Amino acid sequence: MRGQVGVSISLPRAQGVKRGRFARHFEGWQLGALAVGVALPLALLVVPHRAEPRDLPSPRVDPRALADASAADRARAQALGPELEREVREGGSALFDLRALGSAIRAYGRVDAAGDAEALFRERRKLAEAVSAARGLGAERLLALRAFQAGLFAAEVAAWERTHTETDELRALGGGFASVARRAGWIAEGGRLVLDDDVRRLLFERRWMEITGLRGAPYEPTPDETRAYWAFLLAHPVVLDADPAAYCREADAWRLRRLDDVARADPAFPLALARGVLLARLGRPLESIEALRAHLARSPDGPWALRARNLLAGQLAAAAP
Repeated sequence: MRGQVGVSISLPRAQGVKRGRFARHFEGWQLGALAVGVALPLALLVVPHRAEPRDLPSPRVDPRALADASAADRARAQALGPELEREVREGGSALFDLRALGSAIRAYGRVDAAGDAEALFRERRKLAEAVSAARGLGAERLLALRAFQAGLFAAEVAAWERTHTETDELRALGGGFASVARRAGWIAEGGRLVLDDDVRRLLFERRWMEITGLRGAPYEPTPDETRAYWAFLLAHPVVLDADPAAYCREADAWRLRRLDDVARADPAFPLALARGVLLARLGRPLESIEALRAHLARSPDGPWALRARNLLAGQLAAAAP
């Protein structure tokens, strides 16, 4: 029939040759070989094989939800910017407390970047007073200020990437961000940061929440923002000034300490499997075996099951006397 393609396998057979008794034992060997050829790849998919602990699970992030949260922040910032400019130009006072809070955050950032503990204590008190005064304007105004400053911070970070020069404005908005980025290894070749735009915004907003003390709804990040934050840190942990020879071990130890936070952000995150991977990397096979068995007991046929079995086989071999 036209439009259909049939597939057949022609098995050659000798013509005009009489087969003896010995040859009859091998009659149909071609079909047997084909069956083995089909079965072997399937067996490789289901039979555990020793595996190295290379891949670490990551939290699930919905890109559309993350984009929606980013768009909401941009809208807040774009609405606030002209209002601030108009008030400064015309000498108004309706947003005075909001502008004072923005100035207090900048002053705190400069002192934070300088590492002056005594001055930082004084600026923190001033910042707390500014937050208290600005609360009267409502949460939406405070969220708009945070979004507006996040946009300024992103622009300063982009300028730092281009010029390799840390400006006073970057220190005012991000405190010691540049120092942390250098010491944590977040700068790739050519001076580009390994942080994408969403992560830059999230890091700024988390620091903003921390220094202002504005927590809880509506200041907390969305679930997908939190998962994106932890996905980045699992890939690029905050390990400062580590010796290159010890970096991998210190990074995995840092990841292991943060896994409970990741699991709280993403209830579907395979926590026990992640523990098993990291404990294996850290040379703790008995603990890794326990974690992997716990994962398989909870999810024997889940999407990570084969990986867990393969890793378990490797750890059982490593733990063997």
